[in-house]
Amino acid sequence: MKPIADALKEYLNARGAKNQFQLARLWENWEMVMGPDLAALAFPLGQRKGILLVGAEDNMAAQDLSYMSPEILERVNAFMDGPFFNRVEVHLLFGRTPLDTTRVVVPPSSRVPLPPRPEGLGGLMQSLDPESTVGRCYLKYVRMFDEVARSRQ
Repeated sequence: MKPIADALKEYLNARGAKNQFQLARLWENWEMVMGPDLAALAFPLGQRKGILLVGAEDNMAAQDLSYMSPEILERVNAFMDGPFFNRVEVHLLFGRTPLDTTRVVVPPSSRVPLPPRPEGLGGLMQSLDPESTVGRCYLKYVRMFDEVARSRQ
């Protein structure tokens, strides 16, 4: 009987996990692999059927990178310990996020702005049972406006 670690390794390798791990290492080490000068021009966008997809910010950089494709291919394949890619395609970024950077998406605030404090708020406190569900909700509602008023001072 096989140890579970070996079985899991075989299972993941059969589904291409080894290649995915190598690619993740490449994206993480892109600047080191390319060098600072080339990494400033070439941004990793992905791979497709043995083709390395590289992004450029403008047409001039894209043209420079197309001339440097053999060097890029040599550096990347050396890092991957073998002929992992067979050619390089250069594309314009057009706002796409390269794989060597982390994109932080800040969602719009999901909090709805608080409406103005209703007139006479808190006037029902004496007529409601503070132990009832309605009484507790009303008290919480009043406290919410009180806390907002204190935080704005």
